[in-house]
Amino acid sequence: MSNLPDDTNWAVSEFADAELGDVRRTKRLVELAHVLAQHPTAALPEACGDGAMLKAAYRFFANDAIEPQDFLSSHIEATYSRLHQVPLVLAVQDTTEVDWTSHLATQGLGPLGHTACQGLLVHSTLAFTPERVPLGLLAQHVWARDPDDVGKRTRRKQLPISQKESQKWLTSLEAVGSAHDGCPQTRFVSVGARDA
Repeated sequence: MSNLPDDTNWAVSEFADAELGDVRRTKRLVELAHVLAQHPTAALPEACGDGAMLKAAYRFFANDAIEPQDFLSSHIEATYSRLHQVPLVLAVQDTTEVDWTSHLATQGLGPLGHTACQGLLVHSTLAFTPERVPLGLLAQHVWARDPDDVGKRTRRKQLPISQKESQKWLTSLEAVGSAHDGCPQTRFVSVGARDA
């Protein structure tokens, strides 16, 4: 990505290797990551600053040809390069609820802890040093619960673990194993909540 504005920019090192089917999409991803990182708590219109960047952001996020895993893979590869540099990594995993109940026009959401709340679940595995320095993501899975499954607790007990939400813990552990395979000199400690 030699045509990117600043090769020392962290967004270049994290996302320049993302294979999005077109080099222009990858360039846009790098630009968006850089712009959004400047204002991490701002709403998208405020973070983008101008109408052209905002329109480009909406078009990028609405592009069906781009899957989140496509650019997450580039970030995970960049994370691996940092893992090589440390002797011990804490791979911390947990689930976050993204509550979009007030966004009535949003589609594809599912029930959260309370059926009146709608949103997505995000299970992330983040690598840290013991000194609490973040190294990057090792894995991330985003999903919406099926509204038809609410109240069917007995059915859940009959399902194999691969069809349960509990699979997220094992998938995260597999990602830690893959990171260890890629960085065999680094020791990994997988950390999860009590229900892990």
